[in-house]
Amino acid sequence: MTPEKLHLKRATQDMIRGVGGLEAAAGFCRVGKSVLGDAQNVHCRDRFVAIDVVADLEPLARERDGWPHVTRALCREMGGVFVPLPQAEGADSVETCLIALASEFGDVAQAVREAMADKVWTLAEIEAATAELDQMDATSAKMRLSLKHKRRELRAASPDRSAHG
Repeated sequence: MTPEKLHLKRATQDMIRGVGGLEAAAGFCRVGKSVLGDAQNVHCRDRFVAIDVVADLEPLARERDGWPHVTRALCREMGGVFVPLPQAEGADSVETCLIALASEFGDVAQAVREAMADKVWTLAEIEAATAELDQMDATSAKMRLSLKHKRRELRAASPDRSAHG
């Protein structure tokens, strides 16, 4: 099994655990425990969870670290990342977002510095740096939302300015 497929199996396992286990997960989707068990079992190389089952279960696993597990794994396999859109209400100021983004960049730099201290990367160090990058991406999306709100405010306050930006 390729590392990417193994990652999908582990993501499925995390999603199912986040729902409360096989029995609980089976109660929230169209497939039973045995199908879900095979989908997370690394020895069942040709069995993966169906996309509608992911759509049913991932929202219920929101509290488990790494959420959305399968969606995030698919994004990574496709060469991208999953960046959840921030909530529209109560957007932070652009300045607050910039400070947070700078802090997140510092966290990424620290993770890389720690990993490079012995000049040998471990899987745990790669995962830690990747997790920090994911946080930075989310903070960047929040800043983008703040800028969008700022643009909307400016256009509402002065319709003539909308032509300039």
